[in-house]
Amino acid sequence: MTNVLIIAPESAWYAGYLGERFPEVRIDGVDGYADATAFAASVEVLMALAPGLTRELVAAMPGLQWLQAFTSGVDHLLPALADRPDVIVTNARGIHGRQMSEMALLHMLSLGRGTVQLVEAKQRGEWARREQQTLFGRTVGIVGLGSSGEQLALVCKAFGMEVVGISKTVRSVPGVDRVVTRGQLVDVAPELDYLILVVPEDDETRALVDVDVLAAMKPTAFLVNLARGPVVDQAALVEALERGSIAGAGLDVTDPEPLPPSSPLWAMPNAFITPHLGGHSDRYRELVVTVAEPNLRAWLAGEELTNVVLRP
Repeated sequence: MTNVLIIAPESAWYAGYLGERFPEVRIDGVDGYADATAFAASVEVLMALAPGLTRELVAAMPGLQWLQAFTSGVDHLLPALADRPDVIVTNARGIHGRQMSEMALLHMLSLGRGTVQLVEAKQRGEWARREQQTLFGRTVGIVGLGSSGEQLALVCKAFGMEVVGISKTVRSVPGVDRVVTRGQLVDVAPELDYLILVVPEDDETRALVDVDVLAAMKPTAFLVNLARGPVVDQAALVEALERGSIAGAGLDVTDPEPLPPSSPLWAMPNAFITPHLGGHSDRYRELVVTVAEPNLRAWLAGEELTNVVLRP
């Protein structure tokens, strides 16, 4: 019998859902890594959401063969697997596009329409009308044309925006008017009203948005980071916001994370901050199992898995 361990909030739901469909498999679930040790010795398949996997826990799983991440990004899991190149890793790529697109819209609309200022006026009991900036006719640059970037491009196009894709490779993408390489980011930045980041963090994308990119942006432009905090040089961003060299920034991710109370970003009226909610929704569980269920079925049948992560 194959032994599966699920480590995620609401693990009982996942275990129940998969258990009904795979009665021949033993499926245990715990809500956090601290409770996983009791099951470690027999685990062959690990399905996990929350950060916190350690090398020590992996070492306690000698039979581990496959890890199904419940997230698209696996940077928080891979270090723990450094000593286990034999373990196959798959992610949940493809399930985040809709909620990431909605989060991008929340940030763009909040920045352009002055949501922070409107909320502050409401708290003061002031009827303070302000100019409302539309998305229609604006130019948006989307850095990262994976599944989330592709979905976001279609949404932006539906709002009447000109869409520029910034990708590692140039290719035709539905909803994108033209694609340039990451190396051309500084060149295209002056054209953009919104620069949105949905690119994975790696050695090539770390500090991709640096002093030069921020300096090239229009003073009326907004930056929205839904990727990872280190993709932006945060010190340079703070300086740009303080000087007003860009109009504002929407940050769903920061560096470090959580953003410490001492960060000047909290007090900036031109910064809109959400606590890393971009990929989350009230339908997350139902979306995750659209990947986990067929992958488990394929695993049991000895067939090829989808969303296999190429590990360095």
